[in-house]
Amino acid sequence: MKLLLAKWAAMVITATNIIIGIPTVTVVAADLMVYPTRVVLTDKQRAAQVDIINAGEAQATYKITMVRKRMTETGDFQGVTTPEKGEKFADEVVKYSPRQVTLLPGGGQTIRILFKVTPDLEAGEYRSHLLFTRSTPAVANLPEKEDIEPGVIKMNIVANVGISIPVIARHGDLQAVAAIDPKSVALSGDKQQVLSFTMCRSGTRSVHGDVAAYRGQDKVAEGRGFAIYTPNTVRKVAIVVPESSRLRSGDTVRLVFTERGEKKPLAETAVVLP
Repeated sequence: MKLLLAKWAAMVITATNIIIGIPTVTVVAADLMVYPTRVVLTDKQRAAQVDIINAGEAQATYKITMVRKRMTETGDFQGVTTPEKGEKFADEVVKYSPRQVTLLPGGGQTIRILFKVTPDLEAGEYRSHLLFTRSTPAVANLPEKEDIEPGVIKMNIVANVGISIPVIARHGDLQAVAAIDPKSVALSGDKQQVLSFTMCRSGTRSVHGDVAAYRGQDKVAEGRGFAIYTPNTVRKVAIVVPESSRLRSGDTVRLVFTERGEKKPLAETAVVLP
């Protein structure tokens, strides 16, 4: 269990205690941990699993649903109401179970995911997001009557914050090409430097990987887990430059994007900072 906890990324579901009329807010948190945080299914690998654990101090019930999200150029996600041209969604081709679980403190559950490939399935990449939402009352733990001050309304409002991870299903021989636009590279910030640039994607599948910036042979900055999901073709990227590696005008910076699990870079460019 300790080894699994070390691998799992902690995600937080927050309940907030609001006292109307008093400028004090108390935050109480319970944890749901999910691993892995990204699932990729293919024609050869049609089954996967996601493990979750209740790291809170109380029993909790979680509802598990599949939702559609669209990535913006800055990497944010928006809910999809009307599909755009080229968008394919995994909830149409992926099955999963269970749909709801109740976990004791420290208890875990495996969610099994299956890619259903039919003979007439169109080639392409299908993506939806597996959403975990804690089931809880909207109002809980009301104060004792004698504790209520005259003229003050007190209540405990519980906000359900969902945790979602992408589930990607790829069918057919899919390829992707990526590039870093050298004209878009810019350095900003005085106290904290930020190196920003634009990545471009083309092809029939998304890309997901890490970015590193080099000055000569020295790595001066890096960013992990950047993705450009289909049908998007552009992603604006920004990485922080540590104080110990500050860049200067005239420095030659080499930017490298490498997909997870690969050694050969998928995109690379070098620029002289103005």
